Amino acid sequence: MKKLGFIFVSFILTFIFVLSGCKRDLKTVENTMAFDSLKLAETYYLNSDPKQPSCNLQVNFIYPKEYKDEKILSKVQVLFIGKVFGGKYIDQTPEGALQSYKDKYIEDFKQFEQRFLKGDPQEEDEMEDETGFSYYTKLENSITFNKGNVLSFLVKSNVYEGGAHGSHNVYGYVLDLEKGSFMTEQQIFTENFRKDLTSIIITKILEMNDLTDPAELENEGYDGLDNMAPNGNFIIDENGITYYFNETEIAAYVMGITKVFIPYKELTSFLKKDSPIAKFAGL
Repeated sequence: MKKLGFIFVSFILTFIFVLSGCKRDLKTVENTMAFDSLKLAETYYLNSDPKQPSCNLQVNFIYPKEYKDEKILSKVQVLFIGKVFGGKYIDQTPEGALQSYKDKYIEDFKQFEQRFLKGDPQEEDEMEDETGFSYYTKLENSITFNKGNVLSFLVKSNVYEGGAHGSHNVYGYVLDLEKGSFMTEQQIFTENFRKDLTSIIITKILEMNDLTDPAELENEGYDGLDNMAPNGNFIIDENGITYYFNETEIAAYVMGITKVFIPYKELTSFLKKDSPIAKFAGL
C-alpha cells in the first residue's frame, strides 16, 4: 500500500508539474499566423526622360497570409494595409492596395510635370537644381513579435519631398489575435498609469544620455519634459515594452528617433492583470 501510495503521489506531482509547465510555455508559443511579402521598386521620370527629375517608390510589405481563424485573418489584414498604406486602401487585397498606392504616388508627382517642363518660376524657385526636385518614399514593415496570441509589428517610412532633409518615422502596433484588434495603453495599464509611466520614460531617457537631472536634457537637444509621456507608439515582446518617439516629437531633428525600452518588472504595479500581455510579465 505504501508503494502504491508513493506511486500515486508521484503521478499527481508529475501531472501538476506538466500542467504548470504548459501554462508557463503559453507565452512563448509561436502563433500559427503565417506571412507573405510584396516588394516594389519603381521610378518615374518627368516626361519619361531619365535626365529629368523623378520620384522613386520602394515598398517592402509583409502581411498576414494564413491563420486558423479566417475572420481574424481578414481583420488583421485590413489593419496591416491601413497602417502601411492608409485607410483609403483597406477595402482592397494586399496586392491591390500596393498597386493603388503606387499609382496614386506617381499621379501626385505628375501634377508638377507640365509646370516644370514649361519652366514655371514657382517650381524653379523651389529647387536649387533638377536633382533637388526628385522625390522618394521608402515604406517597410516588420514583424517584431508573434507569440502567445499577441502580434507586434513596426511600420517605417523614409520620405523626401524637397527641402533640406527628408523625414523618418517609426510606428509600432500591438494586436490581440483573439479579437483581431489593436491594443491600447488603456487596455494594458490601470486607470492612472500616465504619471508613473511618464516618470519611467524620462528616467530611461536620462539613463540613455548618462544624465541624472531632467533639466539637463534640454542641453542635449531634447524639448521640455511635457512631451515625454506615453504616446501610444509602442511594441511589446517577452521582456517588456518599447516606445518610439519620432523626429521632432520630443527632441531636435538631429536627435533622430528616440527608442525607449522598459522591462515588465518596472511596469507590474500598473499593468492590468487581465491584459493580453500580463502573462509575459508573469502576472
